[in-house]
Amino acid sequence: MINPRRYLDKGYMKRVAPELYGGDLRRDPEAIKLFADHARSGDARGYRYQLLAMLGWTSLPWLWRIRHPTLVLAGNDDPLVPLINARLHAWLLRDARLHVFDDGHLFLLTRSRETAAAIAGFLAERPA
Repeated sequence: MINPRRYLDKGYMKRVAPELYGGDLRRDPEAIKLFADHARSGDARGYRYQLLAMLGWTSLPWLWRIRHPTLVLAGNDDPLVPLINARLHAWLLRDARLHVFDDGHLFLLTRSRETAAAIAGFLAERPA
């Protein structure tokens, strides 16, 4: 994650994507190609802040204060954010539902229809 080379070198991205992102990118060469062909790096400042946050920031002490219904989404093969993280969040949030995808870190892209259906279902369950 520290090395931004994956955004600069598509060949490198294709080599590291399966281990870095897991899920469908481990199993589907077309998913790797699609992601590598379209992935772009973000703002340098935002990237630095993300790296700093990975060094130790956590929301865990404050999750109990969130009273709103919350949908926690996760992939079961995510090397970057292990499933135990989502399970812990869902447990600490007062009114949470956990939805786990059979995929990795990029489930939002590789399982976009399934993700949209999970979100729509969650929103339909809740009173307006």
